[in-house]
Amino acid sequence: MMPKENFNEVYGIVTTRFGAINTNIKVDGILKNYPSGIAHFLEHKMFEDASGNDSLQDFTRIGASANAYTSLYQTSYLFSTTEKVVESLELLQKIVSEAHFTPYSIEKEKGIIEQEIEMYLDDPDYRLYMEILASLYPNTPLAQDIAGTVLSIQEITVENLYENFQFFYQPNQMHLVVIGNFIVDEVIHSIEVFQKNVDNKFTEIERLPIEHHPILEHRNVTLQVASPKLAVGLRGNSQLKDEEIPKYRLSLSFLFSMLFGWTSQTYQTFYDAGKIDGSFTLHLEVRPEYHFLVVTADTEEPIALSSSIRKILKNFETSPDLTEEHFEVLKKEAYGEFLRGLNSLEGTASQFAAQYSEFETMLDVPRLLNEITLEDITKAGHLFIDSCDMTDFTIFPNK
Repeated sequence: MMPKENFNEVYGIVTTRFGAINTNIKVDGILKNYPSGIAHFLEHKMFEDASGNDSLQDFTRIGASANAYTSLYQTSYLFSTTEKVVESLELLQKIVSEAHFTPYSIEKEKGIIEQEIEMYLDDPDYRLYMEILASLYPNTPLAQDIAGTVLSIQEITVENLYENFQFFYQPNQMHLVVIGNFIVDEVIHSIEVFQKNVDNKFTEIERLPIEHHPILEHRNVTLQVASPKLAVGLRGNSQLKDEEIPKYRLSLSFLFSMLFGWTSQTYQTFYDAGKIDGSFTLHLEVRPEYHFLVVTADTEEPIALSSSIRKILKNFETSPDLTEEHFEVLKKEAYGEFLRGLNSLEGTASQFAAQYSEFETMLDVPRLLNEITLEDITKAGHLFIDSCDMTDFTIFPNK
């Protein structure tokens, strides 16, 4: 609960740690395998009430808006409102505590999600990102779209959906964040009253680790794009303890920003030489189940750029950008971004939803920024890069 009296809006988000990677699990010691895309499919169907109506309309009737999203590692349901906070919270809890599926509604939804999958496949940037993950993590859930494939969603059954609802949509598997202008005691009382009527059966779930198969080297496709698109990916192979992840993630974030961020000499050199443009991006994910870095760029020289990026990464400790002065500049920037982020109710709640664990929240950022050193960054870099697997994927224009 994060009351903020100077805001008019209230934002609520309830999250279950059930995402696209959780297709292979053990339940009470028994192995369960489900089609890819089932978490996303279930997210779509949770808004259908017992009468087959869309629960989103219930939020609209009380002047609130609601939405949901599925990521690799979680599914979140959220609302925003300026009034009727208790009513909105009750609707939010109702959505995630009831499930109503029929064979007819499931078949209808398959057609809708199939269109969504095909739409994303037509997006070159999205395709680039998904293909580099498929190269880094072949034959795993990370190699599939979050929504699954046209073939995999056809395999989803009513029984599959009810089982995963039973496993993951229990209060003991979920957490709630409420932020904004609300009365704390009133909200807590409302939640306690609602939850008394919710069946909270405990099911022991074991989330299986992501297997590391040999990476796929130098793949490419041709699509309707104006210029080549390059993705360079690094798969971390180090075993991390949960309590080590927050500092490790922040250390790597600083490292790659120092090496390739817009304040680096490398970025300016690439940019001035015309090797990259404003599309150059870095994406770092560090989770208990996996960690990777993806660098993407539109470039006329994908082979040469990939070679340069790999060389810089392998010899990162000799980079002229890895200095105390550069580190201090980026540290101040990160602290400023943290403070600005506190003004966003949606951003703050989403950060808590994504990082929720006993070891970190976004409010740990100032402490971590104060503690972290250039030596920590160098150490994290060696831990990640020295044992990583590296590959690239390129989209070439049709000629």
